[in-house]
Amino acid sequence: MSGSNRREGKDLLGFFSNESAWADFFITRIGLILFAAVLLALVFKVYPLFYERETEAMLDSIASDIRSKIEAMDSTAIQGYRYSHVFNEKNKDIKIEISTEFIISSINITTDNWNKKELRHIEPLIIHVYPPNRYFSNTTGLKAYLGNVICNGRNGDVSKPLDISKDKLNVDTMFDKIINELAQAPFSPDMDKPLIMEKVILAYSDKTDFQYEDYVLIYQ
Repeated sequence: MSGSNRREGKDLLGFFSNESAWADFFITRIGLILFAAVLLALVFKVYPLFYERETEAMLDSIASDIRSKIEAMDSTAIQGYRYSHVFNEKNKDIKIEISTEFIISSINITTDNWNKKELRHIEPLIIHVYPPNRYFSNTTGLKAYLGNVICNGRNGDVSKPLDISKDKLNVDTMFDKIINELAQAPFSPDMDKPLIMEKVILAYSDKTDFQYEDYVLIYQ
């Protein structure tokens, strides 16, 4: 046996007989295993947290986009002006709820411990918007309800203006009831269909002059 082989054999025997070397070896191995376990746990913990924050930002963006379009519709003075909002194909799992005062976007996600969790974003509106309700589901329905039910043939068109003294209280009461109704049961649009936003201007007359009240209706 050569001198180098004898030295290697002696070194190896020395390592096996050296308790301190064995301890260092196992401590190093255990340390690496623990480090890998902690790193893996952090990955499984951080990714769901990152995904949750990313999803919350998406819910905020979707609701804010609808709100900005509603507010833009409110600023126009064109009777019957419409805008068609198309939902993104990637957002079909999002649930949207719209009352007269809020837009709520929500989705169910899986948490880091495999439980289900609902994320919600509530976007306040600075104006009232009127989705489908028990009185009407679109502009045609609104005009029909006014003319046929509460305003004796007057539907708010310039040619058939509402009577300020006879009709305004009834119309305001109807819209107040709609606010209460939708606060309890918001409208949830079908994400596969466009959301129509329309500016509606109702004309009132006191027989000498005209007054106008404007509204934003949304429907599908």
